[in-house]
Amino acid sequence: MDMGHGHVAAPSERMRLPKHRILALTDGVVAIAMTLLVLDIDVPDGLRGQALENALDDVQSQVGTFLLSAVVIALFWRAHHSVLRDEEWIDGSLFWCNVAFLALVSLIPFPTRVLAEYGHRPLGPALYGAVIGTAALVLYVMAVRIARGPGRRRALPSFPAQACVFLLSVVIAQFSPSAAVYSWIAAVPLSVLAHRLASRTSRASRP
Repeated sequence: MDMGHGHVAAPSERMRLPKHRILALTDGVVAIAMTLLVLDIDVPDGLRGQALENALDDVQSQVGTFLLSAVVIALFWRAHHSVLRDEEWIDGSLFWCNVAFLALVSLIPFPTRVLAEYGHRPLGPALYGAVIGTAALVLYVMAVRIARGPGRRRALPSFPAQACVFLLSVVIAQFSPSAAVYSWIAAVPLSVLAHRLASRTSRASRP
């Protein structure tokens, strides 16, 4: 309440937060998630001979999944900043969407470890695909929420190809875990195609 001018802030105004606070929180969660990825890479002490070679083979698998998740988290971080680029204030609904997104990002180290240890079983790729796909879908919902906010006339964001590919891989993993992992590659060309189609549609709709 502004006592000098008698103005009482509306509930929607009181719930708003400045964007820089949200970005700072996101940066911290991303940094912690990447750190936890590294901590999962470990070689037991005192190994020799064949046991050491087997442990190093396991580390190679861990490094591979670490690199995959590191790239995914980095892309999420960049996409998140892009989604909030033109926003100055974050309202209540967008705040809670952001909380859900950060919760999923902070969870990524767990399915990464499961993927490294159980990548040959449906559980590994299915859990990983579910977490990554849901995080991408939540980020898409945030982009749509901003594009269709009060007083906005922006075009809708491009089709969420990443979310669809990873969520579809949950089903594929039940029949072939390796096929589910390879299916994630499709997210790259499909995302590029979706972005180009969205850009073309946006240009065509301009007066």
